[in-house]
Amino acid sequence: MPAAALEELLVRSGGTPTQARSATGKVVRFVFGSALAGSVSVDHFVRPAGDLHPSWDDATLAALGIGAWARPHLLSLDPDVSLELSERVPSEDGTERLVLRARDGALLETVIIPGPTRTTVCISSQVGCARACSFCETGRLGLVRQLDAGEIVDQVRVARALWGTKTPPIQNIVFMGMGEPLDNLEEVARATHVLTDDRGLKLPPSRITVSTVGIADKIPAFFERCRAELAVSLNAPDDARRSRIMPANKRWPLEELMGTLRRTMPRGHKVLFEYVLIRDFNDADADADLIAGLVQGVPCRVNVIPVNPGPDPTLQPPRTEDLDRFVARLASHGVTTLVRRPRGRDVGGACGQLAGARRADLA
Repeated sequence: MPAAALEELLVRSGGTPTQARSATGKVVRFVFGSALAGSVSVDHFVRPAGDLHPSWDDATLAALGIGAWARPHLLSLDPDVSLELSERVPSEDGTERLVLRARDGALLETVIIPGPTRTTVCISSQVGCARACSFCETGRLGLVRQLDAGEIVDQVRVARALWGTKTPPIQNIVFMGMGEPLDNLEEVARATHVLTDDRGLKLPPSRITVSTVGIADKIPAFFERCRAELAVSLNAPDDARRSRIMPANKRWPLEELMGTLRRTMPRGHKVLFEYVLIRDFNDADADADLIAGLVQGVPCRVNVIPVNPGPDPTLQPPRTEDLDRFVARLASHGVTTLVRRPRGRDVGGACGQLAGARRADLA
């Protein structure tokens, strides 16, 4: 539950706005303290980090300094983490793929990706995905169900608890796991508010990125409701090729997608374009030229991602020389261009490889 909603509940329960705000702060810090490094102290109540099943009774709330007026209403809530760890698979490069089981048995995947200066957690917004991109294993599942905001946030709680005090610390969250986040926009928006609340996980919105295949008619609402940056999977320079690998393009073609971004992106924001590079499909100099023209006028950077092994064996990663040439060509147009090197590929944790229940069924 977002802190603002908890405050409203406590006001309706008879507290003043000041009392509700104070009680909410204590509860949120206590519940999400398990995700922070070291020990957590809230009004002299101390418990170790990594405890995802906090004691939740009248004595605990009293020790937190919460008045008797609020305790019955808070005890009706469940602060326990909603996911349990089913599998933890480390990669040779330090990446960790987590398979998490929800209370209804649904399986979802989360990936911890350490970097030179900060560690990123890649989280899921759905179980499965309806968008069926041809390079993505998750798309083969179809949409199983939406994740609620609690299940989305709990992926971060579990990841932080598992990561503990290791360095670099977890400071970056990307919605690039299973699912299309804009198909679950309300819950994703609620999750971003919880993740950025100053009384809880306290992540800056600039450290949270939500990736979409380009659901153009949801983008204005994303900018209005989500406390996060936007990433758009581009992956081809024209509609014909993009539709071949991304069926969503047939509904929201490039002209509509780019026009929406130009009209609605707030001032001061940049969009991250993701470009999965596929050998002899979208990696020519002419393709780089077309991408440069496509993104012209949109404050952005482009992440070039060599395609990972996935459901379609005909989609092969580019040759090293072609990758380097494509990146140099795109950058020559003044486009900020970076290469996202594969991480966790050996354990099925790289971009496009998360298969959740399908992988479990095949194991």
